[in-house]
Amino acid sequence: MDLIILGISGAVGTGALFSTAGMTADAGPAAVLAWILGGIFYLFIGLTYSEISMNLPEAGGPSRYSLYSHGKLTNLINAMSDLVWYLFIPPIEALAVVEGLTYFFPSLLTPSGTPTLLGGIVGVVLLLLFIPFNYFGVKAFGRSTTSIGSLKLIFYIALALGVMGVFFSARNFVSYGGVTPFGLAGMFTAIPLAMFAFGGIRVIPDYAEETKDRHKLSSAIILTVIGQTLIYVLFAVAFVGGINWTKISLTPGEWSNVTTALPGNPFVDISQANSALLILALIVAIIGPFVTGYIYLGAGTRVLFAMGRTGIVTKLMKQLHSTYSIPVWALVVFGIVGAIITFLTSPIPTIYSLISDAVVAGYLGSL
Repeated sequence: MDLIILGISGAVGTGALFSTAGMTADAGPAAVLAWILGGIFYLFIGLTYSEISMNLPEAGGPSRYSLYSHGKLTNLINAMSDLVWYLFIPPIEALAVVEGLTYFFPSLLTPSGTPTLLGGIVGVVLLLLFIPFNYFGVKAFGRSTTSIGSLKLIFYIALALGVMGVFFSARNFVSYGGVTPFGLAGMFTAIPLAMFAFGGIRVIPDYAEETKDRHKLSSAIILTVIGQTLIYVLFAVAFVGGINWTKISLTPGEWSNVTTALPGNPFVDISQANSALLILALIVAIIGPFVTGYIYLGAGTRVLFAMGRTGIVTKLMKQLHSTYSIPVWALVVFGIVGAIITFLTSPIPTIYSLISDAVVAGYLGSL
C-alpha cells in the first residue's frame, strides 16, 4: 500500500489540474480519450519497469539500467535527461502551489498570470520545505507519504465528483464539435501533456532498493498506472463537463482558448461559483502539488545518487547519512539547484510551458 500511495500521490498533482485543461484546449472532449490512450501507452513502460526493478532493485534504478544494456555513453545521455526531468518537477509543483495561494495573496502573481518577485521567492521557500520530508529516512518518508498522500487522493476524488455534481453539462461533449472537434490529430497532440502526469510511476523503481518486499514492486507499478488513469479520466470528464462558457467569457465550443480564459488553477477558476467547492479546490490546489513536489524531490535525489554510483557526478552524491541512511549530499544539492530553477523559471509565461519542457526531458530519459 505504501508503494501504491507513493506512486499515485507522486503522479496525481499538477498534471490532473493543469494537464487536463491544456489537453482540453488541444483536443476538446477527446481529452478523455487521450488520457485513456496515455494510460495504455504508459502501461507498457510500467511493465518494463516492473520487470527490471525486481531484477535490479537499485536506488534511482531507471537511471542505471542503460549502463548494463548499452554502456556508459548511452547511460550518460539517459541519466542526464532523467536529471533534467526530475529537476523540473519540484519547481513546477512549487509554482503550482503559488498559483493556489494566489487566491488568498493576489500579490504573488502579475495580472498576466506569471509569478511576481514575491511569488518567485515563495516558490523557492516551498521548494526548500520539500527537503525535511525526505531527510529523516525512508521509513519516516513512507509513513508521512502514506497518510498525507491518502488524504490528498480523497480530496482530489471529492473535487472531481463535486465539480461533476454541481456544474456538469453533457452538452459540452456533443454539441460543440462533438467528441473530437479537432479530429484525431488533436487527441494525439494532447497526449504528451498526459505523459507528464503519468511519469509518477518512475518514483517506485527509484525507491526499489529501499523496499522491504521487492516482489511487490511489479504489482505496485501496474496498480499505480491503473489507479492514476482512473483519476485522470475522472478529472477530464469533470473538467470538460464543468465548463460554463458564459462565465468564462468564451463562445461555446471555443476549446482552444480554454487555458487563456482560465489563467490560474483551472479547477479553482471553474469552482468560483460554489463556495464549498471552491474551498475544496483550494485545498487540492495547495496540498496536491506540494505532496507531489516533495515525492519527486526524494526520487530525484536518488537519481543523483545513482549518477554518483556510476561516476557521472562526484562520489560525494552517493554518501549516506550516518543516522537516516539517505543520500544526504544528493538531497542538499538537488534541493538547492531546484530552488534556483524555481526562481529562474518563475517569469516563464505559463506553467504549461514548463510542463512541455519537462516532458521532452522525460521522453529522452525513457528512450
